[in-house]
Amino acid sequence: MLLMDIITWEPKDSAKVERLYKNYEYPKGMKVIDEWIDLTGYRMFVIYETEDEKTYTPSVVPFIGLCRFETIPVMRADKYMQTAQERAEKTGEKGVGTAQSKEESEDILEQIEGLEKRIERLEHHSFIQQEDTT
Repeated sequence: MLLMDIITWEPKDSAKVERLYKNYEYPKGMKVIDEWIDLTGYRMFVIYETEDEKTYTPSVVPFIGLCRFETIPVMRADKYMQTAQERAEKTGEKGVGTAQSKEESEDILEQIEGLEKRIERLEHHSFIQQEDTT
């Protein structure tokens, strides 16, 4: 499973975090894809692959109480789009990014035109009220 951690810490703890990180080694079974540091704040991003929580848990233990971890399951966008398209084809639903039917497009255009006319009337009404009060 591919995961992304957003790790944050308090500015006062920066030296402690730096010391810990310099000597830190990721546990076996955790494949780190990439790491980034936020240059504007006290935050780090790590994308990694792991098979289960047994690998993840020891990776955060040294930082507990010092850092906050937000762990998010992620997937490459192209892989997600392909998976979503395959799922849609199996279930008979519209796939990701497929065009709407002509009827649906026309219905949406009619709704937009109706909204534009309402806006024009409201603007006109607002203008008339402004002229009456001055």
